[in-house]
Amino acid sequence: MKTAFRVGVLEFSNILEIAGARSESDFAGLLDAMEYGDQSDLSADDRREMCVASLQGIDPEEAAYLVLKHDFRDVLRDGQARNLAAEMLEEKLWEEYSDSSLHERFFNSGSLLYQAFPGRFPKPDAVRLNIRMTAENGAARDFLTPTLDESFLVRLLADGMDEHAVLHRLYGDELSGTKFPNAAEIVWIVRAVAVDPQTMDAEVISSGYWLDALEDVQEYESAAYADDVSVSQRS
Repeated sequence: MKTAFRVGVLEFSNILEIAGARSESDFAGLLDAMEYGDQSDLSADDRREMCVASLQGIDPEEAAYLVLKHDFRDVLRDGQARNLAAEMLEEKLWEEYSDSSLHERFFNSGSLLYQAFPGRFPKPDAVRLNIRMTAENGAARDFLTPTLDESFLVRLLADGMDEHAVLHRLYGDELSGTKFPNAAEIVWIVRAVAVDPQTMDAEVISSGYWLDALEDVQEYESAAYADDVSVSQRS
């Protein structure tokens, strides 16, 4: 049986940063990298403020290098961080970097740099989307769990977009197929809560690159489904 959902867009908002994305220890580490000195008397808010102020005291490209070195110390080599620091002055790496699994992390880096240098780095443009999903048959109800399957969720969101949306143009085959390995990279943060046995609300955060197509949408129907696990296991 095909699924049947009614989806309502409760709120669409642009955000400059993801709340809680950067911990107090992240700010402390960046201050150490900038040789701030003794931090023992700094509160959590002070660390954040001093980190932004310290970044403003150095060249923007050098600031980008230090942030990338900290945020991607497990991924990027020094030379890569240097090159990408220069690119960040002009490019939205949270949209353009070839490895989409790193887009959320690039957004968090770009968000901090924009706070320090709003005139020098691209403006962060993530979207916070709040939706209400109502199952209209039993098959649909099975998908409304606290941990939403990303392949299901991306297909559900795509059903509210017109055929010219970026998601359809780049991932048309995956949306209509049985495997969508990049789905988890498209939706960065998902928080879901049950309203009743047939209804679930979800907050989704991702790049406007993917979600802007839903800005003026209020309600739509969806027949979304998750990846076919049996097909994935045979591949």
